[in-house]
Amino acid sequence: MTEDGEWMREVFDTTRGEEEPIWYADAQAMIGGGDRRRRLRTVGAGSGSLAVVAVAATIAVSLAAPGGGGRSTTAPPTTSPATSPTKPSAPPTLSDGTVLDRVAFLPAEVKDMSLGNGVAPTSIDVPEPAVSDMGVLLAGLDPTSSHIVPMPNQGTPAKAVPFGDASGDNIATLQINSSWTPNGKPTARGGSAGLPVSPSGNLLTRFLDGDEAKFQPAMPGCGAAGVLGETWSNLNADPSNLDGPDRVAWGACDHRQLGDGSVLASTTKSFGKLTAIFVMRQFPGGAGTVETLWLNYSIKDGANGVGPNPDTVLSPSPITVRDLTGVLSGGGLAPGLKAAAAVTVPPTLLQVADFGAGWRLDLTGTPNRPSTLVTDACASDQSDLVGSTVPDYTFAGPTPSGLNVRADVLRLTVKSGTGAQKLADLRKQAETGCGTTTVASLPSGIGDGGFVENIPGLPSKTWNVFVRFGDVVIQVDVNSPEGASSFTQADKQWVTGLGAKIASRFAAKG
Repeated sequence: MTEDGEWMREVFDTTRGEEEPIWYADAQAMIGGGDRRRRLRTVGAGSGSLAVVAVAATIAVSLAAPGGGGRSTTAPPTTSPATSPTKPSAPPTLSDGTVLDRVAFLPAEVKDMSLGNGVAPTSIDVPEPAVSDMGVLLAGLDPTSSHIVPMPNQGTPAKAVPFGDASGDNIATLQINSSWTPNGKPTARGGSAGLPVSPSGNLLTRFLDGDEAKFQPAMPGCGAAGVLGETWSNLNADPSNLDGPDRVAWGACDHRQLGDGSVLASTTKSFGKLTAIFVMRQFPGGAGTVETLWLNYSIKDGANGVGPNPDTVLSPSPITVRDLTGVLSGGGLAPGLKAAAAVTVPPTLLQVADFGAGWRLDLTGTPNRPSTLVTDACASDQSDLVGSTVPDYTFAGPTPSGLNVRADVLRLTVKSGTGAQKLADLRKQAETGCGTTTVASLPSGIGDGGFVENIPGLPSKTWNVFVRFGDVVIQVDVNSPEGASSFTQADKQWVTGLGAKIASRFAAKG
């Protein structure tokens, strides 16, 4: 299961009425979470992470990126305000107190990992715009407050804070899970596993501090399968690969521009009575994104994998794509989180233009987060690194064949005089420890040597490019969305060509 799935499992545990732990950010745990993020993504499990710490345990969460990649970078087609969807008047916004009493706000990623010094806070400080947006969403979908099951933060209460509050501004990703029942009461449970047995649905909401562009034709379903829907919208799993891609595909991505410049995108899929709906709104100017996923069933979480519980389906679905798009296109919404700051990549590393047309630096979450993990799914001993962390810059865009992928760029510095041995060790690990991995040398004359690694058997079909310059190794880690097509020959040539561009950047700037 992906880290997304593991984290959502914790969220659904909360919906079962179990005690919610006190969450707080811990700098060292987050760095470790970055390690696990890359390790899991490289082995085809998930993408983007941060760790948060409960009083007694560190729990990794993963929400920054889609399925190891999948962020498209081509601007969506624009339409004039005259052709934008009709925007209903904003539904009445519930008071902050009512919203905080009805849903739990869980920060999933932060911008500055050192803020708070790992000390448990007395409250979860949620930016007022995010609280207000949830009020609009709840009022639009449940105007009588008779269906959303109240699930306020337990242990550590949530508190609305204005923009400018250091703790609230530090949130990069915020997730809310809401349970919907016909009478607004928790579902009945039965059986040895204590699974829900009465009708219920789930509305998951995610706020991001920047753009998540998923509007290319090459990204069916608006990229929904790589984010909120990756695990929980698996309507018809393959019995031989229960955690693999759903055999029910998301429909075409319907995307349109609103009068304020926001882009609204939606997609659906269904299997019998089961329905999944994904709708997102991206505010103009990189100001932020809000995403929603509606499932008209509860989750069956047991020995046979994660999937819909057929005993709890709400049919017909009480929430439709029209309902969600109507609420999210309304004028009552604003960016919920403080926008991510601009990131400047050092001139010695690859720049956006080096990847090709349609690429950009990923500004959601923390693109330049540090990580102690180096490189490869097979690499375990990193004791030869100089310093405890390495910079990690994230890019996203299309390959020559149109696959939307994610690329992480890292600079690895090792002890003086050990660069050649480090590269040799990395290659040996790739050749002997990863099953179906293939390794090919880069053409001669590129730095002090390098190679390209591919792990085709993984869902993310990972590619790694390594180039050495003395005691520095530059790595580029490229991941596809899970279930994406394999790289074409042109895509493979593009990956190999990154090696020469790495050398050109490093040689020109030192």
